[in-house]
Amino acid sequence: MIRCGEIIVRGFHIDIFSHVNNARYLEFMEEARWVVIDKYIGLKRMQAKGIIFVVVNININYRRPASVGDILELYLGLTKIGGKSAVFYQEIRLKGTETVVADAHVTFVFADKNTGKAVKIDDEIKRLIGKIKI
Repeated sequence: MIRCGEIIVRGFHIDIFSHVNNARYLEFMEEARWVVIDKYIGLKRMQAKGIIFVVVNININYRRPASVGDILELYLGLTKIGGKSAVFYQEIRLKGTETVVADAHVTFVFADKNTGKAVKIDDEIKRLIGKIKI
């Protein structure tokens, strides 16, 4: 898996129970996916191909609460790639530890930007995202 950055938990990430709200973890994971898209595929390449990145399913596990001041590290790896869909495995860990705060399997497709319909993942994209296969 690759490290996609870190996030310092701020007050606006917290809910009334004094820990990170579940919806924020989805945003943190989305940030990691954008890092990977930028680094391994490139938004300009996707625009030239007329495709967009679309999440179609997320299965997330909340393992441990995170609180204000915690520093969270974002990790991501590719676990599966098929004809039209692929799956990332993502983890959010407490910085400097192996403690997983949340993890998820995220199924996604590349879709035609005009129709929104999933398209075959071409060999170039497979090669590029295949670099992060775990």
